[in-house]
Amino acid sequence: MIDLRRLWHIVLKRWWILAGSVALMLILGVVVTLLSTPIYRASATLQIDREAAQVVDMEGVLPAENLYSAQEFYQTQYGLLKSRSLAQRVVASLGLAEDPLFVEENRRSPAGERKTNAQKPADAAELRRKAVDQFLNNLKVTPSVNSRLVTVSYDSPDPALAQAVVNSITETFIASNLERRFEASSYARRFLEERIEQLRERLEQSERELVAYAADAQIINIQSASANAEAGSNKGRSLISASLETLNASLSKAQTDRIAAEERWRAAQASSGLALSEVLASPTIQRLRQQRAEAVAGRQELLERFQPEYPAVKQADAQIAELDRQLAAEAEDVRRSLRGQYVSAAAAEQAIQAEIGRLKGEAIDLDQRSIRYNILQRELDTNRTLYDGLLQRYREIGIAGGVGTNNVSVVDRAERPVKPVAPRPMINLALAGLLGLMAGAAVVFLLEFLDESLKTPIDVENKLGLPLLGSIPLLPDAAAMAQASRDPRSGFSEAYHSVRSALQFARVGGTPRTLLVTSAQPGEGKSTSALAIARAFARMGKSVLLIDGDLRNPSLHRMLGANNRSGFSSVLAGASLSEAVQPTDQMHLSLLSSGPRPPSPADLLSSPALRDFLDRMSETIDLVVIDGPPVMGLADATILGNAVEGVLFISGAGVVRRGAALRAIERLKASGADIVGGVLSRFDSKKANLGGYGYEYAYSYDYGGSDEETASPKRSRRA
Repeated sequence: MIDLRRLWHIVLKRWWILAGSVALMLILGVVVTLLSTPIYRASATLQIDREAAQVVDMEGVLPAENLYSAQEFYQTQYGLLKSRSLAQRVVASLGLAEDPLFVEENRRSPAGERKTNAQKPADAAELRRKAVDQFLNNLKVTPSVNSRLVTVSYDSPDPALAQAVVNSITETFIASNLERRFEASSYARRFLEERIEQLRERLEQSERELVAYAADAQIINIQSASANAEAGSNKGRSLISASLETLNASLSKAQTDRIAAEERWRAAQASSGLALSEVLASPTIQRLRQQRAEAVAGRQELLERFQPEYPAVKQADAQIAELDRQLAAEAEDVRRSLRGQYVSAAAAEQAIQAEIGRLKGEAIDLDQRSIRYNILQRELDTNRTLYDGLLQRYREIGIAGGVGTNNVSVVDRAERPVKPVAPRPMINLALAGLLGLMAGAAVVFLLEFLDESLKTPIDVENKLGLPLLGSIPLLPDAAAMAQASRDPRSGFSEAYHSVRSALQFARVGGTPRTLLVTSAQPGEGKSTSALAIARAFARMGKSVLLIDGDLRNPSLHRMLGANNRSGFSSVLAGASLSEAVQPTDQMHLSLLSSGPRPPSPADLLSSPALRDFLDRMSETIDLVVIDGPPVMGLADATILGNAVEGVLFISGAGVVRRGAALRAIERLKASGADIVGGVLSRFDSKKANLGGYGYEYAYSYDYGGSDEETASPKRSRRA
């Protein structure tokens, strides 16, 4: 998770870098803006309508252009507007490659950068190429979203030139579009002419093959009405098929006639006399019956006056008998006629059936011979269909039709620009400020990343791997430190009280009887910490002996106002302890100053007298606190660390770097020292945004030479 307070602290810590970076970039932005050449932009708006051009409309055979999506079509048009061929035509039509004004002005980019003389074209071809490249660099094609409009703009230091270029682009693009349509129409006509000629030859060849095969196979077709409706079609029926169709119709009629004749004949056989309907329907029968009825009526009248033997009656009887004979003869003739009709109908039916049987055999044979004929017929029909389709398309395509319409039109022509589009002072300054802010922030965070100094208490645990026993606030000067150390209720004293409590629980056995207070390098506050810790334990009523173990650069006697004529070095050399120990203003706290500086402090500390002395002190005194020298550059601290029960490592916030502190800790551990924990001194809680105290303190170190190691030079540090 990002700690925003920590980031803000980092920014406040080095705010002057941010401010300087922003100011520098703003100055550069102003300079660049003032030195930049004004650039004018002329724009024109075109409307491009999507139009699918189909040269050959044969679905499923040739691809149609309307299969492409609208997006691909418009992307193609935008690419044509940015094409090099169109740029070459515009440059050539306006003579821009030979125009010194265009060449000189367009050697400057919209940002005002000028090309060097070494980049001048060497010849005319190179000059044209450079002019086209510069033309394309300054040309912009911007489509409008969800519309068919596209904006074409051109940037130039000369507003009149920008206007002329844009208008020329639109006119040239429209002209090239018309030319492409014209070329497409011409190509289509040439293509169709070639295809039509090929199909015509194939059609003629198919017809010749079909006719030759029909002649060889004796296949004769009769044009049907449906075939006649199709111009140029050879489809029809064969003679055998036509005959079969006719005979089938005749057979149906013959069967109907035979059945009817048979029914009439059977009726005639089953009846006698004049009961047949055909007999009754005969005009002769009807006339004879009429005459007989009249004769019977006349005889009946004669019988009313004469006897049957009367000659007139007998004559009437004879007449009636003759009429009966004639009626019977006529009825017999009708029956014979019906029988003849039946026999004739049956014979006709049989004859037709026989002929149909013969034709069926011939039709089967014809079907076998027509397989090749049908293949040739289908090929002929296919060629004729293709030929007719291409011929129809050829008639539809015309040069005038291709040139007469155009899908590109000018909506707004370019006007002469009045205000430049570049440079834009406000935007340039805003970008410069943003760039300066980003660059400054990068430098600030880079410095923070490279800064390995310890800044917060948590760094003691995370970066050094030591238990944190406390953090000591930064005091402004020595006077404030002295005042705060004497006041048990001050925040400074309370911080060391917290360290005292932590020391009591840092080890299983409690507070070490002998404690060395040291640091990696001078100026980290170890002497102040040693004194403050000794005071904190003395306030608890424990007897505490504070030893100044820094034999090279002692400072405790100055801090407590004591003398340094006899001290720690004297006791180790064999002097009396009672003469060297000095009382302090703090009850239960005694001071053993460093004493005279020995020729070789390391040799003195390495003697058995050190351990004997510490053993005696731990038996009679509750706590021995040794203010040791820094670890780095000296062997004294490692010797003392090996002799005491515990070591308290002091790290100055913002003073010591992580690498130096780790090396010091490694040296202490290598010597066998038991480091009970670490304390962060000189901690400024306000700068760390963690809350704390606003005090600070300072003192100085002054090291001399060493027999074993070279001491650090004189340095002034805050303690």
